[in-house]
Amino acid sequence: MRYFVSALVLLSLTVVGCGDDDDSGSSDTITVRPGESIQAAVDAAAPGSRVEVMPGEYVEMHGGQAAVLVQKSLELIGLNEDGEVKILPGPGNTEGIYVLGTEDAFIEDVLIEGFTIDGFSENGIWTFYARNFEIRNNNVGNSDHVGIYPQLSAQGLVRDNVAFGGLDSAMWVSGSEDVRVIDNELYGAPIGLQVNVSEDIEVEAVTAYDNVVGIAFTHPLASGLGDDVDKAFGYRTEYLRFSDSEVTENNLPNPVSGGTLGMLPTGTGLLLIGHDRAYVENSDFTDNVYAGVVMVDHCLVTGDTDEDCAPDDNTIVGNTITGNGLDPTDDNDFAELAADVIVLGAGEGNCMADNVYDTSVGTEGIEAESCPPYSGGE
Repeated sequence: MRYFVSALVLLSLTVVGCGDDDDSGSSDTITVRPGESIQAAVDAAAPGSRVEVMPGEYVEMHGGQAAVLVQKSLELIGLNEDGEVKILPGPGNTEGIYVLGTEDAFIEDVLIEGFTIDGFSENGIWTFYARNFEIRNNNVGNSDHVGIYPQLSAQGLVRDNVAFGGLDSAMWVSGSEDVRVIDNELYGAPIGLQVNVSEDIEVEAVTAYDNVVGIAFTHPLASGLGDDVDKAFGYRTEYLRFSDSEVTENNLPNPVSGGTLGMLPTGTGLLLIGHDRAYVENSDFTDNVYAGVVMVDHCLVTGDTDEDCAPDDNTIVGNTITGNGLDPTDDNDFAELAADVIVLGAGEGNCMADNVYDTSVGTEGIEAESCPPYSGGE
């Protein structure tokens, strides 16, 4: 992996500027106030402790890759009832909050709550080899890579966050297992939510709007893991359930040129590209200028080669997919296909039933009177 913090940076972090433990009333809680260092408090905390951060702006000056690096069990809480607890990039900081474990030593039991994180050149909140984690009630914006990024992580809850802006995905679950993504608002990015090479992912009550593509379930070649795609859990396909969500008006002009991101067609609700075993139900995909739902062969679109590029065993049932495909952009190579639903190069085992839509391309082979219920990874 290309993201690691050097031993020199770790040694340079000093435990100074922390609040007095006595103010919290508990030796297991450290309080950080404006002008003090969140990183110093994290370093000083014993595993299993709680670090509470008071409202204010925090710019870490230690020069590390992450503004706040977490490598132990910890509750990291922004006390934002009386104002934002805002973390901004300091010298050398490319990540906001970074929970960093290893393949052989996951970081267990981490809670990140209540922070506003803005303007990092890589990721806002990134868990890398974390287990039993929660990311909730954060506002993460304008991260050039990913806003909220559970990667190679397991048994997680990502809930009640707002993620927006940037040049990749507002939120991305990659190479992970047993993660629930609930009640998140995602907007203003090339991709609102991306999921791939993961298993047992539950996405519920997401609102995605004003992205280039609202939701993208993508092929392993788009995982960002390269040769490490089989690390941790080793999934090449997913069991993913997406339900009870609103994906509307994802008509942001693509801010990226070149590469796969630059190819994304503006105005797409759900892009299911070379992805297997997604179950999409009871959601609204409306008023996206190119398409509401697109199911397509990854290699057909990108020119990549792989032994399995076609989407297989996907189910789309009980959704409202209307008002889409009415005004595709001129730079879309597939603009002539614009419709509520587009199926192009699908593989085997795909099923659509009980959806409401007006226009479609290529759905004849997968339409059915009913589809099997979701069975997870059984």
